[in-house]
This record gives sequence, structure tokens and C-alpha cells, in this order.
Amino acid sequence: MDRDFPEINLPPENPSEIEAWRNELVDWRKAKRQAMKYDHSAYNKPEYDWVSSCYSCNMLMAWDETFLDHRTGNYRVDEYLHEGAVQFGGYDAVVLWQAYPRMGFDRRNQFDYYRELPGGLDGLRKMVEQFHRHHVRVFFDYNPWDTGTRREVKSDALAIADIVAATDIDGIFLDTMNRGGIDMRNAVDKARAGVAFESEAALPLDGLALNHLSWAQWFDYGQAPGLLRNRWIEQRHMMHSIRRWDVDHTDELHLAWMNGSGILVWENIFGSWVGWSHENRALLHQMLPIQRHFTRFFSQGTWTPLIRTEAPGVYASTWDLDGAQLVTVTNRTDKAIAGHWINLPRSAGARIIDLISGEPFEVKSHELAPKAIAALLLLPPGGTSAELASYRGRRKLETEKKLTSRLLHPLPVSHAVKAQHRQIPFSVVTVPAGEHEISTHFRVRECGERGYAHLTDSTYPGLHQDVQERRQFKLGKFEFMTQEVTNEEFHEFLSQSGYQPKVKDSFLRHWGGKNPPPEIAKQPVVYVDLNDARAFAKWAGMRLPSEAEWQVAFEMHGLTQSQHPVWNWTDTEYSDGRTRYCLIKGGSWFEAKGSGWYADGGLKQANFAAKFIQIWPGLDRCETLGFRLARDV
Repeated sequence: MDRDFPEINLPPENPSEIEAWRNELVDWRKAKRQAMKYDHSAYNKPEYDWVSSCYSCNMLMAWDETFLDHRTGNYRVDEYLHEGAVQFGGYDAVVLWQAYPRMGFDRRNQFDYYRELPGGLDGLRKMVEQFHRHHVRVFFDYNPWDTGTRREVKSDALAIADIVAATDIDGIFLDTMNRGGIDMRNAVDKARAGVAFESEAALPLDGLALNHLSWAQWFDYGQAPGLLRNRWIEQRHMMHSIRRWDVDHTDELHLAWMNGSGILVWENIFGSWVGWSHENRALLHQMLPIQRHFTRFFSQGTWTPLIRTEAPGVYASTWDLDGAQLVTVTNRTDKAIAGHWINLPRSAGARIIDLISGEPFEVKSHELAPKAIAALLLLPPGGTSAELASYRGRRKLETEKKLTSRLLHPLPVSHAVKAQHRQIPFSVVTVPAGEHEISTHFRVRECGERGYAHLTDSTYPGLHQDVQERRQFKLGKFEFMTQEVTNEEFHEFLSQSGYQPKVKDSFLRHWGGKNPPPEIAKQPVVYVDLNDARAFAKWAGMRLPSEAEWQVAFEMHGLTQSQHPVWNWTDTEYSDGRTRYCLIKGGSWFEAKGSGWYADGGLKQANFAAKFIQIWPGLDRCETLGFRLARDV
């Protein structure tokens, strides 16, 4: 048999053809392993034992307000994991996502975003230690398309290895890639043993030896859950099912359940919120304890996919190990199915345990709810199972914990600078009061525009295209600065007010000292965050304009950017309790080239707005972002 199967192999619709399909799979696996001279030694190394039980992986945005306190720089690891246990049954790993979709507003590269998070790499190492104390593994992200920002003095593979060595992370998530190569593998292995690679795109079979995990993203699940090819070749290879824009994850959960594989829990999608339903969370809560406690069955047992069942729409697979048999069952229909939906041959005295309830199983009295799962353990006469005893003990402990949500919510912002009403002779234009119809343009991105992105599949027909938002509202009369606040004006503010930001990371980095170099005195001040700009405005007796006021003033008076153009902060700031962002205007002198994944760069028309996700003051202060002021009249 010389043909390859696709990444997911859908079974025939006719039940009478299933056995032949299954036999073909067995023959294909044997022939394919021989043809490719499959070497499974990478999975025999004890430092990778954790991979086969990494069932629940969470995509964690570094800026998530329930994880990172941007006012103190504290990582709320304990609280975040507690919430994950309450909502999803806990995580086995997290992917700490750092740069996209922010990267590209300035020259900082993907590695800078890790280095400049609170505490730097040492702070990240301590954060990773906190995850490890909870037995949770940590992946960092690698973006191969990041070629248009600041370049490292060494290769990406060596830069990744340096970060691995400094932080003790457990894995590298390979964004947009279908595999990691030998150069990266060798470099990372020298830095730390047991660091696993996980590909986003479908992993080819010849990548199994170097990549211990991969995504099953946007696979065609079919009515009968298909077979994951890479799991079939190597059962210790972990795959995480994901359709990140779907609001119903039942198909992903059923696929993982029938393949003994994992799931990706992802709600904060680059700043767009796509929450899981209560039903999906409850289903994952049922799956994870069984997968974790019986992982030897899924990774080492004899797997028989899609055995015969007695009811249409009910599917089951078996996993045999040490004389016991584990059965995973799914009801793919929208109807409850009463008894006799499965017939499991067993000898006299054999026992069947319902692993979800922990009680003996009787098919006649067991109803499968719509879209439900079941898990059965068959024990031979007089047989016992160490996994069963451990599982029952763990279930009792988790029931007694009575977990409750203790999600931390962000606190209100306060500004400590008193208004001085300093009369700096700014050049201003006046916008009269009146009704205004504004057409604002955005580039469609996964973080969304003013609100959330709403993308339905992997083709992204509208991604990166221009969209228009029309609004009509009333503005009061106001004055608007024709140019940005300059470095020398900001220096006067510091001298007169004594202002010092609570977090000083990257504050006025371009000055190189207490005073701005003379050659940039008249240029727009940059490396200031939104709170720095608000503090200056309050001191000057003014305020930041909204993005609508900024646009109206520019269009009404034909204003232009300065000779050294930079993005402008506005007072149009939002937070949903997970992601803070501000709409910025104007564009800048810098534009990252080489990939559409970068944030917006270059000069922009007055009607263009960009969504700037706020992470941490040290990263929010950019060389391309300044501000100008407005004042009510």
C-alpha cells in the first residue's frame, strides 16, 4: 500500500464498510512505518514523557488583564490557573503569546516582546517556575514571518535557544509553520532538554521525529469522527483540536475524545473575545480527568477505532492495555439515546465501570444525552486497575474542593498629576460645535477593529482588507493642536511638575538621559504611554482628543503630519476586562515590510484608525507613538 492518507481520515458512511476501512488502516500503518523507516526514539526519551498527557492547552495572551496586572507587573499565575480549573477542568500547558497583533507598530521584534515584558527574561523565568509548581508546561511563540522588524545579530534558532535557556520554558509553538527544522532542534536541545515543538499547520509524517505536538486545526470532522493520521502512526504524538472562531466546539471535543488526543482552549483570540459555552466547558470537564488518569491506554494501548455500536449516530473506539479495555463513546446526534446503544462482549464475572459516574455500568439504564460522551472501563474477572483506583481517589478530592471562581478584575486608573493650567503657546485650530458624520477606515485584523473580529473559517476572505465604519454624532466646540507635543515641551512639563511614571520601563528611551538631545528637541515626543500623555494634558489644562475629534479637526482644517510623523494617542480607550486597547491615528515614519501579519505602519489618511493593544507600559511606549492635545471652548 503506497498511498498516503490525509491528515484526518474520514470513515465510510456505510457501517458495513467500517471493518474493511479499519483493516486497511492497520495495513497502511505497518507499510508506512517501514517505508519511511520510522524512528520513534524521540518519543522514548523520558524528558518528553509529559507530551503524551498534555491534553488541555490554553492560548494565553500576555496582555490578558486576568493574567498580567499592568499596573504592578505581577503575573497572576495562581489566579489564572484557578480560573482555568473552575471553567475548563484545568490546563496541562499554556502558550504565552506575546507580540502579534501588536508587532509592527515599531521596530521591536518578536524576541524583544518577551525581553521587555515585566521583569524581563528573569521575570519570565520566575513566572514559568510558578506554572511548573502547578505542573503546567509553558510554550513560547515563534513567528517565522517576522523579518521586517529589528534584526538579531544571530539566527532566529539561536535567539530562541537563548530565551529557552534563560526562562526554562517547555515548548515552542511554531506559528504558521507545519514543522520545526533540524537547526532549531539542535540549537534548542543544547539550551535545555525536553523542549517540544508544536506546529500550527498540519504536520507531515516526516516531521514526527522532531515535533512532538501539532494542531488539528480546521479539520473536516465528519459525522463519524475521523482518524487523526499522526496519532495513528505515533500514539504518543499529541494533537490539539481547534477551530478558534467557532462558537460551538462540540466537534473538536468529540474528535479529541475519539482519538485520545487533546484540545486547545482559546477564548481571547488576539484581543477578540470568543467565549466557550457552558455545554462545551462541561463536556471538557468530563473528558480531562479520564484522559489524564488513563493516558497509558491512549498512548500505549491497542487502539481499535470505530467499533460496532447498536444505535445510529453513536460511535465508539476501544483501547486495550494490560487485560483491561477502555471504551470512548460519542453521541453525534441531537437526540437522547436510551439503552442498548452498545454491546460489549465480556466473559462471566467481568465488570464494566462507567468512568464518568464512577459506578458499575448497565447499558439498559444508561441514556446518552444529545452530543454527550461516555467512557467505559472493562475489567476481566478478578481484574483490577491501578488507574481506576487512582482515578476514583482524584475524583473524590476534586469534588470536595468545591472550586469557586476568583477571577481578578482590573482596577480603575488614577492619575497623580495635578492640573497646573500651564499656558504653553500651542498652535491650535478651532472646530465649531455641530453634527458630524464620520467615515472611519480600518484594516481587518484578527484583533478586530473598534470591536471584535468575526471570522468564520481559515480562508479569511476579508482579512487585511479595508472596512468602513460610519457614525454620526454631535461634538462641542474645541481647539486642537496642529502639531504633536515636542520633546522640549515634554521636558518643560517634567521640570515644572516633577512627574515620574510609576513604571519607568522605556520611558523617554530615546533621550538617553534626563534631557532630550538638541537635534530632536522640536520633534514629537515618543516613548510615552497613554497615562504619560494624560498626565501632560492635565498639567497643561488640556486633554487628549477622541479619535473622532482628531479626524474631524484634520479633515476640516486640512492638517498634515509633522516632518517626523508618528502615530497619535487618543482618549478613545476600551477594555473588556481581558484586553485593553486604544484607537490611534495618523500613521508613522516606520512600516514593517514583508508580511501582512504586521500591525499597520506608514503614513495614513486622517480617516484611518488602528487598534493598538496595550500590554505593559514598557512595551506600550514606542518610538513611533506620540500625542497632541485638545481643549474644550
